[in-house]
Amino acid sequence: MELETILSLIGVSGSPQRVLLELMTNGPQTASFLAKKLSLPRPSVYDALHILEEKGFVVSQDENGKSIFSAKHPETILQIIDNSKEKLEKAKTDFSLLIPNLLNSPKITEPKIEMFSGKEGCQQTMRDILWYKNIETYTLWPMDKMIDVLTPEFLEWHNKKRVENNISVKSTRKASDKDISDTYPFLGIRHEDLREVKLLSKGVELSMSYWIYANNVAFVSTEKELYGFIVHSKEFADMMKFNFDLIWGISKN
Repeated sequence: MELETILSLIGVSGSPQRVLLELMTNGPQTASFLAKKLSLPRPSVYDALHILEEKGFVVSQDENGKSIFSAKHPETILQIIDNSKEKLEKAKTDFSLLIPNLLNSPKITEPKIEMFSGKEGCQQTMRDILWYKNIETYTLWPMDKMIDVLTPEFLEWHNKKRVENNISVKSTRKASDKDISDTYPFLGIRHEDLREVKLLSKGVELSMSYWIYANNVAFVSTEKELYGFIVHSKEFADMMKFNFDLIWGISKN
């Protein structure tokens, strides 16, 4: 990872980043010299230096009536990265506690549709499920077609993350998908995979998959059209769950 990227991740970008990199590369300088060297207005340089001093990256000292600015020891950046990591971990923990309320807010639960295209878009559709924890979900999947669209590597990763989030799934599949777990064990009914499977009648073909989770339904097309979309709507999810229950009831173990 380049230094510029590292600095951006800890909140140093734009003019402050340019000024800091110049000081780190070429040593102590006055604000006037920095402005000329970097072709920046002097007020922008002073603003940048003020930000860097507040963050603890830069120090100044007077020499013959002039303020000379210099970058602190590089280990300062490492210390700030450590502090930022701790703050981000705390923010992640705190935000995870806020998610249930956010998901129940009128703005979040307002029905809407998100569209995605291409293989990456189809994978992005499936990633949305992993925002949730401790829920039961329901799928109608043509497994052979979804393996082509999503790739075995992605499905194995997705299964692992789903299990980590304690997301169970009832999966209805085509009869021809009965032995697919022989090739892809992570798509089977091992106890650790939190999955129940039933099979449709022989001869029934599917050209699309759907996955019902919380108040959402994700759809993924086959490779022929290659798109996905998510409907965020409790009423729609309830209707799809009603249809799923009918299909589940007549499918075979």
